[in-house]
Amino acid sequence: MRFVQQAVRSGDLAALRTVGRLALVDDVAVMAWVRALARGRRWSSDVREAAMDLLSNGRTERLSSSERSRLRSRLREMSVVEIAHAADGLGGGWARYRVAHVPDLPRVGPSAADMTTLGVVPGEGWMTFVETDDLDRLEQGHDVILDADGNLGVVERPVTTPRPARLLLDSYLLGDVRVSAAAANELEQRAHDL
Repeated sequence: MRFVQQAVRSGDLAALRTVGRLALVDDVAVMAWVRALARGRRWSSDVREAAMDLLSNGRTERLSSSERSRLRSRLREMSVVEIAHAADGLGGGWARYRVAHVPDLPRVGPSAADMTTLGVVPGEGWMTFVETDDLDRLEQGHDVILDADGNLGVVERPVTTPRPARLLLDSYLLGDVRVSAAAANELEQRAHDL
């Protein structure tokens, strides 16, 4: 608990509300933050995108050949926690809403990944995960209510074409225990096979 409160004070986690000296935080955001908690530097945006390319399809043109070689070598040695940390976790802001109808936004993580390829029996999760490039615009344009117990989790980051590695990383960070473990296993296997 104290560790989480320190993360809120340092700005690593956003507080939903402050009651006295105690900051209340979203449980899913804390889970994603903890799953990406490791030592080391975070990748630059170019290196992060190159790593996602390599983990998705085994190749990238974003870096020079020597940089690609070093990145491949480093990825082979990394655990999923280290990959998540270096890739900056979810890579953006986080908000949770209660909705009657999920907006037509790009799905991420467990809401977009093919669970059967992960060896997990697919089912309808209690929460839907999407991404948007602007939370303020989402709130203005859709019927959503900010709610710590809501059924819609939204990651604020630049919306891109989904890649398998990003879906796996988001599934690891946001999924329940089974989904997270399966996604972690698949992501580590991809890294070790480079």
